Amino acid sequence: MKEITIIWIDKKEARIFTCNPYDILETHHFSSSEPELPPLGMTPEFRKTKSKARQEFYGQIASKIELSREIVLFGPDNVKEEFLEYLNASEPQMFVKVIGVESSIDMPEEKIIARGRKYL
Repeated sequence: MKEITIIWIDKKEARIFTCNPYDILETHHFSSSEPELPPLGMTPEFRKTKSKARQEFYGQIASKIELSREIVLFGPDNVKEEFLEYLNASEPQMFVKVIGVESSIDMPEEKIIARGRKYL
């Protein structure tokens, strides 16, 4: 049976749903440990901490989607494209499974799943 993994991602969280046409098979939720921009602005230490936090965040997500058949990415900002670049560089076997990337605002889970199922 056809199956798809839907990821909604922004800089603070990721929601992952594995679905078939009839059921939601798995759900996962991850939060990023990325720090807020300090009052001093973008310092070298902040950039280093931010980069490390993003890599850990992307690694957590990648570990949950390694068995996915097809992947669709949604999100409101450029984090979905950064995650796609991470997959291309670090997890090429998962990168080739990405069949769609769409911009979207934060939506309820039901709407995320409904949009993702359009790819089934």
